[in-house]
Formats: sequence, structure tokens, C-alpha cells
Amino acid sequence: MQRFWEMIDDDAALADPETGWLVAAASGVAALSATWLAHTLIAVNLPFLFCVAAVIANAARRGLIAGLVAAVLSLAGTMLVAEWSHALVNSRSVALVSLFCVIVSIGGETMKRLRRREQYAAINACRRERILRIIFDGSPAVMLIIDSSGDIVDANEAACSLFERPREAFMGERLERLVPTHAVKTNALHTVILPSAKRLRLDIRDTSLLIGTHRFRIVYVRDETKAVLSSERLAMAQRELYQISRATALGQLGSSIAHELNQPLTIIANYAGVARAVLAADTPDLAAAREAIDDTLAHAFRAATMLKRLRNFIGRKPPILQQVDVRTLLEESAKLGSLAAKGVRAELLTDLSHVDFDVSADAIQLQQVILNLVINAADALRGCDDRRIRLQAWRTATGDATFAVEDSGPGLPPKLRHDVFAPFQSTKTDGVGIGLALCRTIIEGHGGRIWCDDDTELGGARFLFTVPHTAIGGTTHAA
Repeated sequence: MQRFWEMIDDDAALADPETGWLVAAASGVAALSATWLAHTLIAVNLPFLFCVAAVIANAARRGLIAGLVAAVLSLAGTMLVAEWSHALVNSRSVALVSLFCVIVSIGGETMKRLRRREQYAAINACRRERILRIIFDGSPAVMLIIDSSGDIVDANEAACSLFERPREAFMGERLERLVPTHAVKTNALHTVILPSAKRLRLDIRDTSLLIGTHRFRIVYVRDETKAVLSSERLAMAQRELYQISRATALGQLGSSIAHELNQPLTIIANYAGVARAVLAADTPDLAAAREAIDDTLAHAFRAATMLKRLRNFIGRKPPILQQVDVRTLLEESAKLGSLAAKGVRAELLTDLSHVDFDVSADAIQLQQVILNLVINAADALRGCDDRRIRLQAWRTATGDATFAVEDSGPGLPPKLRHDVFAPFQSTKTDGVGIGLALCRTIIEGHGGRIWCDDDTELGGARFLFTVPHTAIGGTTHAA
């Protein structure tokens, strides 16, 4: 900052004019002429009066050099035209007057420098004030200057634009009438409603400013309205994309679900018909009727359980971390995944040899990730002769829980290998490209990571994700 002001400050405009010595010479000649005229015309003999006056005037106005020039010319001329018989014209008087002129010239030079310094400070102060005003008004940050009593004493152009009022309207206005006073002491966003009914979300900070004995505060106001709206819209879009992903997965499973539900419903209808026929006989076989009714209820409960699982899958429920048995998680995921596998006539293999442990996670969300990966694997097997999908899980040496879904398909295209989890990237002709992106969001929300490679015994692609060991064996809690 010091270097900045050194570059701004400039004293070139205060340089003495080059004609200063000419004016001093002219003053000396004028003093000599006045002395001669007074002596000649009105017989008044004042040998040093006009000389001293010229020296004082030039020394006070232009400093040492001008005073000495006027002194030399006026004193030399005076001694040439004066009568030495006059009592004041003698060597002693000339020496005293010369000494006085030198002293006056030195004093005039001192006054000149003090005056020059004062002018220099005043000009630079004005220049600095203009620059500070330009910086203050040109800053995009909203700034208000508050005095010790809480009155606004100045506001920049950004404040005028934000609060929709002219600068004059701020002067003398109380701060609490503009923004909540408690907002200055907190870090939270605060809502301010303008007279035009416009609602603003503001972040308000302040800092102290001490000038002499006066204490001020600079209040900084940052408009976060657009950021808050953007954040809310982004959260809404993420929720909608999350729901679209579930609905898309449900749509892909629609035909298989219809087939799966058709089977227990058909059986229910058959058993109900058997029970009705048995009871309608002349001699009803109550044991056979009871057995048919029990079978009807069993398959009805099976259908209800399937529908409940699907409802939980597509429902808008907040994630809850709880102890989940990995074996049960894989078995239930395999049941739902088998529907997609059957749709492409693929074999779904479930490896349960290393799953005797629990994981603290949201079971529905992990089930969604597994099911999405199984569905993608099933889609990749269309048109392949070898159609196998394998689902497995194990614990790593670091204690993390690792899940893997691999297939015998053609694998991932090289161009998608690095951005397969990016939104709207899909190898399907009718895919929306958000399934894997949401899978990554879910896994990262659990503190894990998800990736893909081709290190698989089945020859296709393999997708893996982890849940950190810190989440394994923990207590149940809400996410």
C-alpha cells in the first residue's frame, strides 16, 4: 500500500515557476526607481525603505533566491544614487540592512517550504480522497460506513443498487432499519425484504475503523440470494434425478415384475377355486379346503412382500444407517436382480462364501446400487451367447466391505472407461445416463468409492464399490 501511495503522490505541480528571479529583479529595479523618484520629486530621502520592502515581498512569496536577487539589485542601486552625506547611508547601515535582507530571505525560504509542504499535503489528500472514493464506489462489494451511534454515514454504489435507494437516503439512517443488528454478529444468512417486496438473502459482516478519536464500523453485505436459489434448485434437481433413476429402474423391471406377480396371483386364483370346489361338494373335505386356503394365503403374502419391497425401493424416504447383514442384503438384491436376469435369459450367480459380517449402511440405497449394476449387466448381455452375472462381497485387509457385480458381456467401451460415472453418459440407446452417477452419489454419501475394471473371470466388465471399515460394526444411527 505504501508503494501504491508513493506512485500516486506527485509534487511536480508545485514546482516554482522559472520566471521567479525575473520578478525579483524587476522588484529590485522598482524599489531603486521608487527611492530615486522620492528623492528627486518630493525631496524625501528614504534610501533603504523601498529596498527592504522589495526584499520582504519577494522573500515571502518566492523564497531565498528571489529575496537575495531583490536585495542585491536594490541595495546596489541605492548606494549608487543615494547621497553618502545622509546619516543613514554608511557602511554600518548598509551592512545591517544587508544582514536583515539575508535573514528575511532565509525566513521567506522557510515559509515558502512550509507553504509548499502544506500545499503538497492538501493536493495529495484531495487526490487520495478521489482515489478512495473511486475504489469505494467502484467496488462490487456492498459497503456501509457506520458511526459509533449506529447511524449510516456513507454507502457505496453497490449498496445503492442492492437496497434500491439513492445515496442520500442512507445518510443518517439507522442500521437496524436496514438490516437486522444481530445479523452483524452471526455467520448465518439473513432475510431482508425491500419496500418493493423483493426478498434478499444476505451475509453480513463488519470490521472496526478507528480514525483519530472517532470510531466507525464498515459493514460488508454479500448478496447470496442467487446462490441460495441455485442451491435449492440443484437440490430439487438432484431429488428429481434420484426419483427418475428409481422410476427408470422400475420401468426396466416392469415386464419381469408383471410376470413374477402373475405367477402367485394365478396360483392364488387356482387355490381359491379348489377351495371353493371342495366346499361346494356334497360332502366337503374341510382338511383339503384348509390346505388350499393356507396355500392361497402363503402366495398372497409372497406377492404382498414383493410389492412392499418395491414400494420401499421407489419411496421418498430419508437414508437411515443401520446394521445390515450382508448375506441378507445380497440374497434380497439377488431376488430382485433375478427378474432383470430372467428378462435377458441370463444366469445370476450369487457368491455367499465370504459374507458373514454386518455393515452399517442404508440397506435400501445399497440395494438400489446393486440392483442398478445388475440391471446394467443384464442389458450388456443382450445378444451374447454366454450370459452370466455374478454378485459377491468380501472384506478387504483394511476392513472395508467390498461389493462386486461382474458379467460375461463385451465389457466397457474404452472411451467411457474414465467417465462412465459422469451424469448423462450411457451405452444404452434408450438410457438417460444417470443411474451410475446416482450410484456414485450414494456410495460417496456412505464414505466409500465406486469404480470399474475388466479384472473378471467372466470376461466382461466388473463394477466394485466399498463401504469403509469405520462404518462396519457401528451402532445404529440416522444419516
